[in-house]
Amino acid sequence: MDITDIKKIAVIGMGTMGPGIAQVMAHAGYEVAGYDLNKDSYPLARQVIANNLDLLIEAGMAKPEDLDKTMAKIKLVDTMEEALDGAQVVVEAVSEKRPIKKAVYEEIDKIASPDAMIWSNTSTLNIFDLMVPARLPRTIIVHWFAPPQVLPLIEVVQGSETLPEVVDLTLPFLEGLGKRPVLIKNYVPGFIINRLLRILGRETYFLLDNGYVTPEDLDMAVKASIAPRMMVLGLAQRYDFTGLDLTYANLHNEEFVDAPVDDEPEFVVSRVKKNHLGIKTGIGVYDYRGRDKADVIKDRDRYLLKVVNSLQFCLEKKRLL
Repeated sequence: MDITDIKKIAVIGMGTMGPGIAQVMAHAGYEVAGYDLNKDSYPLARQVIANNLDLLIEAGMAKPEDLDKTMAKIKLVDTMEEALDGAQVVVEAVSEKRPIKKAVYEEIDKIASPDAMIWSNTSTLNIFDLMVPARLPRTIIVHWFAPPQVLPLIEVVQGSETLPEVVDLTLPFLEGLGKRPVLIKNYVPGFIINRLLRILGRETYFLLDNGYVTPEDLDMAVKASIAPRMMVLGLAQRYDFTGLDLTYANLHNEEFVDAPVDDEPEFVVSRVKKNHLGIKTGIGVYDYRGRDKADVIKDRDRYLLKVVNSLQFCLEKKRLL
Protein backbone atom coordinates (compact mmCIF):
# COMPACT_ATOMS: atom_id res chain seq x y z
CA MET A 1 0.00 0.00 0.00
CA ASP A 2 1.10 3.56 -0.70
CA ILE A 3 -0.53 6.93 -0.16
CA THR A 4 -2.34 6.85 -3.50
CA ASP A 5 -4.10 3.64 -2.40
CA ILE A 6 -5.78 5.42 0.51
CA LYS A 7 -9.28 6.43 -0.55
CA LYS A 8 -11.47 5.85 2.49
CA ILE A 9 -10.85 6.43 6.19
CA ALA A 10 -13.02 5.11 9.00
CA VAL A 11 -13.18 7.16 12.20
CA ILE A 12 -14.46 5.11 15.13
CA GLY A 13 -15.66 7.39 17.91
CA MET A 14 -17.41 10.68 17.11
CA GLY A 15 -17.23 12.33 20.51
CA THR A 16 -14.48 14.75 21.50
CA MET A 17 -11.78 14.20 18.87
CA GLY A 18 -13.45 12.19 16.11
CA PRO A 19 -15.32 15.04 14.39
CA GLY A 20 -12.20 17.21 14.05
CA ILE A 21 -10.12 14.31 12.74
CA ALA A 22 -12.85 13.39 10.25
CA GLN A 23 -13.01 17.02 9.13
CA VAL A 24 -9.27 17.21 8.42
CA MET A 25 -9.38 14.00 6.38
CA ALA A 26 -12.46 15.03 4.41
CA HIS A 27 -11.14 18.54 3.77
CA ALA A 28 -8.08 16.88 2.22
CA GLY A 29 -10.36 15.01 -0.18
CA TYR A 30 -10.71 11.60 1.45
CA GLU A 31 -13.97 9.74 1.89
CA VAL A 32 -14.68 9.44 5.62
CA ALA A 33 -17.07 7.11 7.42
CA GLY A 34 -17.70 8.06 11.03
CA TYR A 35 -19.16 5.61 13.52
CA ASP A 36 -20.16 5.79 17.16
CA LEU A 37 -22.24 3.49 19.34
CA ASN A 38 -24.04 6.59 20.58
CA LYS A 39 -25.93 7.82 17.53
CA ASP A 40 -27.19 10.76 19.58
CA SER A 41 -23.70 12.23 19.14
CA TYR A 42 -24.14 12.59 15.37
CA PRO A 43 -26.09 15.88 15.22
CA LEU A 44 -23.54 17.57 17.48
CA ALA A 45 -20.66 16.07 15.48
CA ARG A 46 -22.09 17.51 12.26
CA GLN A 47 -22.58 20.90 13.89
CA VAL A 48 -19.04 20.91 15.30
CA ILE A 49 -17.60 20.14 11.87
CA ALA A 50 -19.68 22.87 10.21
CA ASN A 51 -18.65 25.39 12.89
CA ASN A 52 -15.00 24.42 12.47
CA LEU A 53 -15.18 24.92 8.73
CA ASP A 54 -16.82 28.31 9.20
CA LEU A 55 -13.84 29.36 11.31
CA LEU A 56 -11.37 28.13 8.69
CA ILE A 57 -13.22 30.11 6.03
CA GLU A 58 -13.22 33.18 8.29
CA ALA A 59 -9.45 32.77 8.75
CA GLY A 60 -8.84 32.41 5.01
CA MET A 61 -7.70 28.80 5.40
CA ALA A 62 -10.63 27.40 3.43
CA LYS A 63 -12.93 28.58 0.65
CA PRO A 64 -16.70 29.04 1.15
CA GLU A 65 -17.41 26.18 -1.23
CA ASP A 66 -15.24 23.87 0.90
CA LEU A 67 -17.96 23.66 3.54
CA ASP A 68 -20.44 21.71 1.41
CA LYS A 69 -17.69 19.70 -0.31
CA THR A 70 -16.18 18.63 3.00
CA MET A 71 -19.50 17.83 4.63
CA ALA A 72 -20.43 15.68 1.63
CA LYS A 73 -17.26 13.61 2.12
CA ILE A 74 -18.27 12.65 5.68
CA LYS A 75 -20.89 9.96 6.22
CA LEU A 76 -21.95 9.10 9.76
CA VAL A 77 -23.06 5.49 9.52
CA ASP A 78 -25.21 3.13 11.58
CA THR A 79 -22.92 0.11 11.84
CA MET A 80 -19.25 -0.72 12.26
CA GLU A 81 -19.52 -2.83 9.10
CA GLU A 82 -20.52 0.20 7.05
CA ALA A 83 -17.68 2.25 8.50
CA LEU A 84 -14.96 -0.33 7.87
CA ASP A 85 -16.14 -1.50 4.46
CA GLY A 86 -13.41 -0.56 1.99
CA ALA A 87 -11.44 1.52 4.51
CA GLN A 88 -7.67 1.51 4.11
CA VAL A 89 -7.16 3.39 7.40
CA VAL A 90 -9.11 2.89 10.62
CA VAL A 91 -8.80 5.72 13.15
CA GLU A 92 -9.75 4.66 16.68
CA ALA A 93 -10.85 7.67 18.73
CA VAL A 94 -12.99 6.11 21.46
CA SER A 95 -12.92 6.70 25.21
CA GLU A 96 -9.57 6.35 27.03
CA LYS A 97 -10.73 3.24 28.89
CA ARG A 98 -8.84 0.02 28.33
CA PRO A 99 -11.87 -2.34 28.25
CA ILE A 100 -13.64 -0.13 25.71
CA LYS A 101 -10.61 0.09 23.43
CA LYS A 102 -9.99 -3.66 23.67
CA ALA A 103 -13.59 -4.43 22.69
CA VAL A 104 -13.38 -2.01 19.75
CA TYR A 105 -10.13 -3.58 18.53
CA GLU A 106 -11.68 -7.04 18.65
CA GLU A 107 -14.62 -5.84 16.57
CA ILE A 108 -12.33 -4.07 14.10
CA ASP A 109 -10.33 -7.27 13.73
CA LYS A 110 -13.44 -9.22 12.73
CA ILE A 111 -14.51 -6.74 10.05
CA ALA A 112 -11.64 -4.65 8.68
CA SER A 113 -9.54 -5.60 5.68
CA PRO A 114 -6.37 -7.52 6.64
CA ASP A 115 -4.35 -4.78 4.93
CA ALA A 116 -6.02 -1.90 6.79
CA MET A 117 -3.83 0.23 9.02
CA ILE A 118 -5.17 0.88 12.51
CA TRP A 119 -4.35 4.28 13.98
CA SER A 120 -5.14 4.81 17.65
CA ASN A 121 -5.67 8.34 18.92
CA THR A 122 -4.86 7.35 22.51
CA SER A 123 -3.11 10.07 24.50
CA THR A 124 -1.37 7.82 27.04
CA LEU A 125 -2.34 4.15 26.85
CA ASN A 126 -0.19 1.28 25.63
CA ILE A 127 -2.75 0.09 23.11
CA PHE A 128 -0.29 -2.46 21.73
CA ASP A 129 -1.09 -4.59 24.79
CA LEU A 130 -4.78 -4.41 23.93
CA MET A 131 -4.61 -5.02 20.20
CA VAL A 132 -5.44 -8.36 18.59
CA PRO A 133 -1.94 -9.85 18.03
CA ALA A 134 -2.44 -10.47 14.32
CA ARG A 135 -3.12 -6.75 13.81
CA LEU A 136 0.00 -5.46 15.59
CA PRO A 137 2.19 -5.19 12.45
CA ARG A 138 -0.24 -2.66 10.94
CA THR A 139 -1.10 -0.83 14.17
CA ILE A 140 0.40 2.51 15.21
CA ILE A 141 -0.49 5.30 17.63
CA VAL A 142 -1.41 8.53 15.84
CA HIS A 143 -2.17 11.02 18.62
CA TRP A 144 -3.82 14.28 17.57
CA PHE A 145 -4.13 17.36 19.78
CA ALA A 146 -7.30 19.27 20.53
CA PRO A 147 -8.56 21.00 18.55
CA PRO A 148 -7.30 18.58 15.84
CA GLN A 149 -8.41 20.77 12.95
CA VAL A 150 -6.21 23.61 14.27
CA LEU A 151 -3.12 22.29 16.05
CA PRO A 152 -0.43 20.89 13.73
CA LEU A 153 1.31 18.38 16.02
CA ILE A 154 0.61 14.67 15.79
CA GLU A 155 2.59 12.25 17.97
CA VAL A 156 3.26 9.02 16.08
CA VAL A 157 4.28 6.09 18.28
CA GLN A 158 5.38 2.82 16.75
CA GLY A 159 5.05 -0.48 18.55
CA SER A 160 7.70 -3.18 18.73
CA GLU A 161 5.89 -5.10 15.96
CA THR A 162 4.81 -2.15 13.80
CA LEU A 163 6.04 -2.68 10.26
CA PRO A 164 8.50 -0.06 8.93
CA GLU A 165 6.29 0.37 5.88
CA VAL A 166 3.42 1.49 8.12
CA VAL A 167 5.62 4.15 9.69
CA ASP A 168 6.95 5.18 6.29
CA LEU A 169 3.43 5.62 4.96
CA THR A 170 1.88 7.25 8.01
CA LEU A 171 4.37 10.12 8.37
CA PRO A 172 4.15 11.51 4.81
CA PHE A 173 0.38 11.00 4.78
CA LEU A 174 0.03 13.22 7.85
CA GLU A 175 2.42 15.78 6.37
CA GLY A 176 0.19 15.84 3.31
CA LEU A 177 -2.65 16.93 5.58
CA GLY A 178 -0.56 19.93 6.65
CA LYS A 179 0.32 18.36 10.00
CA ARG A 180 3.67 18.12 11.79
CA PRO A 181 4.10 14.49 12.84
CA VAL A 182 6.84 13.62 15.34
CA LEU A 183 7.98 9.99 15.57
CA ILE A 184 8.43 8.30 18.94
CA LYS A 185 10.29 5.07 18.26
CA ASN A 186 9.23 3.18 21.38
CA TYR A 187 6.15 3.43 23.55
CA VAL A 188 6.54 5.55 26.69
CA PRO A 189 3.49 6.47 28.82
CA GLY A 190 2.22 9.94 27.94
CA PHE A 191 4.51 10.18 24.90
CA ILE A 192 6.09 13.67 24.71
CA ILE A 193 3.61 16.42 25.43
CA ASN A 194 1.55 14.80 28.17
CA ARG A 195 4.74 13.92 30.05
CA LEU A 196 5.81 17.56 29.91
CA LEU A 197 2.34 18.77 30.90
CA ARG A 198 2.35 16.42 33.88
CA ILE A 199 5.47 18.13 35.26
CA LEU A 200 4.10 21.61 34.50
CA GLY A 201 0.87 20.64 36.23
CA ARG A 202 2.70 19.64 39.41
CA GLU A 203 4.41 23.03 39.63
CA THR A 204 1.18 24.84 38.73
CA TYR A 205 -0.71 23.17 41.59
CA PHE A 206 2.14 23.96 44.00
CA LEU A 207 2.28 27.66 43.11
CA LEU A 208 -1.49 28.11 43.27
CA ASP A 209 -2.15 25.99 46.35
CA ASN A 210 0.46 27.93 48.30
CA GLY A 211 -0.82 31.33 47.21
CA TYR A 212 2.33 32.42 45.40
CA VAL A 213 0.40 33.66 42.37
CA THR A 214 -3.13 33.93 40.98
CA PRO A 215 -4.28 31.81 38.03
CA GLU A 216 -4.54 34.96 35.90
CA ASP A 217 -0.98 36.08 36.64
CA LEU A 218 0.41 32.58 36.20
CA ASP A 219 -1.20 32.30 32.77
CA MET A 220 0.05 35.75 31.76
CA ALA A 221 3.57 34.86 32.90
CA VAL A 222 3.55 31.82 30.60
CA LYS A 223 1.98 33.59 27.62
CA ALA A 224 4.40 36.54 27.89
CA SER A 225 7.61 34.51 28.13
CA ILE A 226 8.17 30.82 27.58
CA ALA A 227 5.24 30.31 25.19
CA PRO A 228 6.62 32.54 22.38
CA ARG A 229 10.21 31.49 23.10
CA MET A 230 9.24 27.85 22.73
CA MET A 231 7.90 28.58 19.25
CA VAL A 232 11.42 29.58 18.20
CA LEU A 233 13.64 27.34 20.33
CA GLY A 234 11.44 24.52 21.59
CA LEU A 235 12.83 22.99 24.77
CA ALA A 236 16.07 21.22 23.89
CA GLN A 237 17.64 24.05 21.85
CA ARG A 238 16.98 26.56 24.63
CA TYR A 239 19.82 24.97 26.63
CA ASP A 240 22.28 26.10 23.96
CA PHE A 241 21.30 29.71 24.63
CA THR A 242 21.15 29.36 28.40
CA GLY A 243 24.52 27.62 28.36
CA LEU A 244 24.89 23.98 29.34
CA ASP A 245 27.35 24.95 32.08
CA LEU A 246 24.70 27.10 33.75
CA THR A 247 22.15 24.37 33.15
CA TYR A 248 24.42 21.90 34.94
CA ALA A 249 24.94 24.31 37.84
CA ASN A 250 21.18 24.80 38.18
CA LEU A 251 20.76 21.05 38.58
CA HIS A 252 22.85 21.28 41.74
CA ASN A 253 21.21 24.40 43.20
CA GLU A 254 20.10 23.15 46.63
CA GLU A 255 17.84 26.17 47.17
CA PHE A 256 15.71 25.25 44.15
CA VAL A 257 13.59 22.32 45.29
CA ASP A 258 11.05 20.81 42.93
CA ALA A 259 7.42 20.76 44.00
CA PRO A 260 6.54 17.58 45.88
CA VAL A 261 4.38 14.97 44.19
CA ASP A 262 0.83 15.60 45.36
CA ASP A 263 -1.94 13.31 44.13
CA GLU A 264 -4.60 15.41 45.85
CA PRO A 265 -3.76 19.06 45.04
CA GLU A 266 -6.27 21.40 46.65
CA PHE A 267 -6.40 23.46 43.45
CA VAL A 268 -7.97 20.48 41.67
CA VAL A 269 -9.74 18.62 44.48
CA SER A 270 -11.68 21.62 45.82
CA ARG A 271 -13.10 22.37 42.38
CA VAL A 272 -14.01 18.76 41.62
CA LYS A 273 -15.90 18.53 44.92
CA LYS A 274 -17.95 21.58 43.92
CA ASN A 275 -18.48 20.21 40.39
CA HIS A 276 -16.51 23.14 39.00
CA LEU A 277 -15.06 21.05 36.16
CA GLY A 278 -14.34 23.71 33.56
CA ILE A 279 -16.14 24.45 30.30
CA LYS A 280 -18.41 21.42 30.66
CA THR A 281 -20.04 22.83 33.83
CA GLY A 282 -19.56 26.53 33.08
CA ILE A 283 -16.99 27.15 35.80
CA GLY A 284 -13.59 25.73 36.69
CA VAL A 285 -10.40 27.74 37.17
CA TYR A 286 -12.25 30.58 35.43
CA ASP A 287 -15.96 31.43 35.36
CA TYR A 288 -17.76 31.01 32.01
CA ARG A 289 -21.32 31.08 33.36
CA GLY A 290 -23.71 33.09 31.23
CA ARG A 291 -21.78 32.24 28.06
CA ASP A 292 -22.70 29.53 25.58
CA LYS A 293 -20.23 26.64 25.70
CA ALA A 294 -20.05 26.43 21.90
CA ASP A 295 -19.24 30.15 21.69
CA VAL A 296 -16.42 29.82 24.23
CA ILE A 297 -14.89 26.93 22.28
CA LYS A 298 -15.31 28.82 19.01
CA ASP A 299 -13.52 31.85 20.47
CA ARG A 300 -10.69 29.61 21.70
CA ASP A 301 -10.29 28.10 18.25
CA ARG A 302 -10.43 31.52 16.58
CA TYR A 303 -7.53 32.75 18.72
CA LEU A 304 -5.59 29.53 18.19
CA LEU A 305 -5.97 29.85 14.43
CA LYS A 306 -4.55 33.38 14.57
CA VAL A 307 -1.56 32.18 16.59
CA VAL A 308 -0.87 29.14 14.41
CA ASN A 309 -1.19 31.19 11.22
CA SER A 310 1.06 34.01 12.41
CA LEU A 311 3.75 31.62 13.66
CA GLN A 312 3.59 29.13 10.79
CA PHE A 313 7.14 30.06 9.75
CA CYS A 314 8.38 28.51 13.00
CA LEU A 315 7.12 25.12 11.83
CA GLU A 316 8.51 25.14 8.31
CA LYS A 317 11.59 23.22 9.43
CA LYS A 318 12.59 21.35 12.56
CA ARG A 319 15.04 24.04 13.68
CA LEU A 320 15.24 27.71 12.80
CA LEU A 321 18.73 28.43 14.13
